[in-house]
Amino acid sequence: MTMWQMLSMTVLLAGIQFVWTVELGYGTPYLLSLGLSKPLMTLVWMAGPLSGLVIQPVVGRLSDRCRSKMGRRRPFIIGGGAFVVASVVAIAYARELAVLLAQVLRLGETMGDPAGTPNPAYNAFVSRVSIALAVIGFYVLDFSINTSQACARALALDIPPLEQQDMANAYAGRMLNLGSVTGYMVGFLDLRTLVPWKTASQMQALCLIAIIVFMATIVWTCVTVREEPLAPAAVPNSQAANSGSGASASAANGSATMPPPPHSSSSSSVMSEWADMARAIWRGVVSLPAPVQRVCNVQFFAWVAWFPFLFFATTWVTEIMARTDNPTDPDFIERATRAGSFALFLYSVTSLGCSLLLPLIVKDEDDDSGGRWKVGLRTMWRASLGAMCALLLATYLVEDVRGATVLIIGMAFPWALAMWAPFAMVGEYVAIVSEKSRCEADAEVDVQDEAEEEYIVGSSPRMVSSRLAAVAAAAETRGDSIGSTVRAFDDDEDRSTVRSSLFALNGDTARTLHENETRTQTSAEDRLEGGAILGIHNMYVVLPQFVINAVSSLVFAWLGAHQQGGHSGGTNSIRTVEFMAVQSLVGLFAKEGSTEAVGFVLRIGGCSALVAAALTVFLYDRQRMRAYVDRQA
Repeated sequence: MTMWQMLSMTVLLAGIQFVWTVELGYGTPYLLSLGLSKPLMTLVWMAGPLSGLVIQPVVGRLSDRCRSKMGRRRPFIIGGGAFVVASVVAIAYARELAVLLAQVLRLGETMGDPAGTPNPAYNAFVSRVSIALAVIGFYVLDFSINTSQACARALALDIPPLEQQDMANAYAGRMLNLGSVTGYMVGFLDLRTLVPWKTASQMQALCLIAIIVFMATIVWTCVTVREEPLAPAAVPNSQAANSGSGASASAANGSATMPPPPHSSSSSSVMSEWADMARAIWRGVVSLPAPVQRVCNVQFFAWVAWFPFLFFATTWVTEIMARTDNPTDPDFIERATRAGSFALFLYSVTSLGCSLLLPLIVKDEDDDSGGRWKVGLRTMWRASLGAMCALLLATYLVEDVRGATVLIIGMAFPWALAMWAPFAMVGEYVAIVSEKSRCEADAEVDVQDEAEEEYIVGSSPRMVSSRLAAVAAAAETRGDSIGSTVRAFDDDEDRSTVRSSLFALNGDTARTLHENETRTQTSAEDRLEGGAILGIHNMYVVLPQFVINAVSSLVFAWLGAHQQGGHSGGTNSIRTVEFMAVQSLVGLFAKEGSTEAVGFVLRIGGCSALVAAALTVFLYDRQRMRAYVDRQA
């Protein structure tokens, strides 16, 4: 693939990441401005991990078997993209839509008296509806954008050949970092004075720009990338298999094929298909191929380290700034937030630079001519996780905002590898399996052609009948019907001989054909493909978020109580992670010399990064992956 093709294939990820940046960077202040309470904020942000845990494996499995003329991935990219646009519009104009609904329901803004007394019912209705629309919008956004992202990532596994998997996923990492940098940069601008259309808030302008960027990248990728549609014979379908085997058996006994029952239940069929898919995903989770499983093991501990940093980096900067600044100053929180945001912006720019430069010093494992100064991708990932461990543990030594900013910028190196290395390794395995499958399919076709010529051309009907089971079973395995097998022969005499022999098969032979077909289709259903593997891999990225939420809640609760002399404040209100983080931070401000809570959680993440770095020793290289696939064949 050329550089332009790589760019076109992965540019959609930049648009997706731009939308993610708008949601994660500016969603919380916007929801608070609508009146959503802080204790309920965590319930909104649970949409992200829930959607990643559920949607990506399901979409991966469905898209692997999609037979649309547009290809396997593009229908899901476009469908998910439509819901992304609708949800972003609902989020940006939640208050305006609530006001419109109030007008439709004839709720007056005032009581109707000459004094124009405000109507409290109207204000309460608009507030509740706007919050509801925004929360629903965020949930729909998370589920739909995960749909598009899962298939956009799968494109990088489907299209590039094995030798370009590392570079394809490097481009994917570059696009993700470009989307982050662009999102942060645009967010810093005063968009209300820059955009040509009138907007009521910065969030509205940012959402509209996000829609434009997202739609442009979808059109770019879907128009320029060539995706081969999946052949119908490659899709296992138990219902079709049963009807096909029944037709074969009927033909073998010389009887007519009976049509399906006219009153079959479509709903039960749909439920059966979803149940089969759930079982297949579960089988994939418990029997994940060893090379992918070891990547997932590293990812689990790596993301236990990443989520504290992503969640609490700005809060940690505030915590550090409170040591040298006056936290009771009314402008303190604004200055601290701006300092944290600026550090994250520099971190994003540095990460983009790393994603552009690091692929130049990574050697191809199949190319022995690389220079001595190049290193393997697995070695570099191990080094990045070691650096991440050192940086997070070094939070104990940071004394001022400058040091905190330098440490946050240093996290750009491991982040660039996190967006690239694991996906490249999963892509290598998928490419090796696909390459092996193509070779076996080609060899099977060649052997079958020779067998047909040996068994049929110049043979007597008796010989054809005695060896027909193997020929017909191989034809059924390739997805060919018995009739197409007969029509494949040019000689009329051979064709009539085969036809008469096929229809003379006894019941035992027909049952043998059906058993062979069933075994082949069961194997095809159990085999994991790129989309399903990426979905299961994403589960190992999402699950650490639940783990670190629980761990940080315990840490914040314990340190918060310790800082307040063992008292929780006498309330029984909901205690979310963000609420307790703020509570611990307030306790730190109120009592000089108390233990820092956020830094403690970051150092827990550093220990987890050390475990992840150690687990990279057990990763499969490309040669071991090939040997593993050969053994499983």
